[in-house]
Amino acid sequence: MKGKKLFTIALAAAMTVSVGVMSAGCGAQDENTVRIARWALEWEKETFRNWTKEFTEENPDIAIEWEFVPYTAHFDRLRTDLLSSKAADIIFMNNWGWKPYSDIEVFEDLGAVEELSAARSSLLSTVHGLKQGDKFVGLPLGMVSRVPVVNNADFETAGVEVPWDRATAYTGSEMVELLKTAADGAERDRGINITLTDAVTLFCASAGAPIVTPDGKSVGCNTPEGVAAVQNFVDFAKSGYVVPLSENLSGGYGSPDSAILSGRVVAGFCNPGECKSVIDAGYSVSAIPCLKADGGRDTVLADFNTLVMPKFSSSKKAAYRVMNWMLSKEAQLAYAKFADLPTNAEAFEEVMTDSVNWAPELYRAYGVGIDNIFVPPAMSTGFQTYFGGVLKRLLDGNITATQFCEEMKKGENQL
Repeated sequence: MKGKKLFTIALAAAMTVSVGVMSAGCGAQDENTVRIARWALEWEKETFRNWTKEFTEENPDIAIEWEFVPYTAHFDRLRTDLLSSKAADIIFMNNWGWKPYSDIEVFEDLGAVEELSAARSSLLSTVHGLKQGDKFVGLPLGMVSRVPVVNNADFETAGVEVPWDRATAYTGSEMVELLKTAADGAERDRGINITLTDAVTLFCASAGAPIVTPDGKSVGCNTPEGVAAVQNFVDFAKSGYVVPLSENLSGGYGSPDSAILSGRVVAGFCNPGECKSVIDAGYSVSAIPCLKADGGRDTVLADFNTLVMPKFSSSKKAAYRVMNWMLSKEAQLAYAKFADLPTNAEAFEEVMTDSVNWAPELYRAYGVGIDNIFVPPAMSTGFQTYFGGVLKRLLDGNITATQFCEEMKKGENQL
C-alpha cells in the first residue's frame, strides 16, 4: 500500500510538469502519429499490425506505431512511461492491471469526448469500461470471457453429442456428469481445466453473492446463498474432473492446444481467440456453456481489454479517430477473428447469430448469460494472497464452506 502511495505522489508531481516537459522536447511526436501500447505474444504482433493496416490505408494522413512487450512487462513499463510523460497515445489496459492506476488522475475522461460519443453509444449495454468516480476513462475494446471448449473427437469417440447449442449454463453436478460420460472411462484426470479462483468466483457471482462486490469494496459471499454456492464449488472441485488442482491453484490456464489436444482433459477453459491455432491446425472444437451455482443465474465471468489515453498525449485528435475505427462494427468483427469477443453491440449480435460466417458451435456458448456479466473487481495484492490462502484451506478440507465465507469477510479490510 505504501508503494502505491509513493507512486501516486510521484506520478501526480510528474503530471504537474508534464506540459513543460512536452514543450521541452518529449512532445516532438507528430500529432498525426498514434502510438499504441499493448502486450503481445510473438505471433500476435504482425496480426495486430495487419488489423490496423486497413485503417491507415483508408486514412493515409494518420500513422500507427504499435509498441509490443510481454504481458507483465507492459504494466511494469507503463508505470515508468507515465512518470516520464512518454506513454503511448492509446494504451491497452485490463481489469487486473488497473489497480495501481485506479485512483490516479492521469488518464483522459473519454466519456466527455464528443468525437467518441457514437462509439460509446454503439457498445453493448452490459459491457464494463474503466471508471474513476463519474469519469469514463477506459473504452472497452474486447470482452475476454472463457467457457469450456471441447475437442469434438473426444465426444464422438464416447458416442456423446456435443451440447454446443444448450441454452443455459451447467450446474457443477451437471458438468461433472457430462465430463464423466465424455471421458468414457478414461483416466480420472480427463475432465475440465479451469482455475479454481475463477470457478469459485463464477459460482458465487451466479448465486448473487460474489466473493467481492463489483465495486471492489466489500465481500459479498458471507450469506446463505454464498455458502451454498461455495459448497457447490467444493463438490465440483473435488469431483476428480477438475484437473489438475495443483496447477490450477497457481492460476495457469489450459489452452486448447496444450490441454484438450494433449488428451489430458475433455474440456479446456478458454477465450475464442485462443482456439485460433487449434482450428488453423485442422482440429474441430466446440464451445459449451459455462458453470453456475444450483438455482443461480446464467452468468458471464468476463474482463475487458480497454483503451485508455494519457492526458498529456499530443495526438489526441488522431487517436480519437483510431479509437472510433477500432470500435466500429467492421473492425470489431475483424478483431474477433483472432482475439476477443466484440463489445460493439451489432458486431456481437452478428457473431452470435450469423451461422454462415461465424461457426455457431464455436461462438454461441459465449452468449449464454450475456445479460448478466460479472467482472471481478481489481483486488490488492494483499487480498489476493489472503484469498488464495483461505481457498487452499477450503480445498484441503481444513475449513467448511461456511467458515470460508466468514474468513473472506474477515479479510475485507485488505481490499
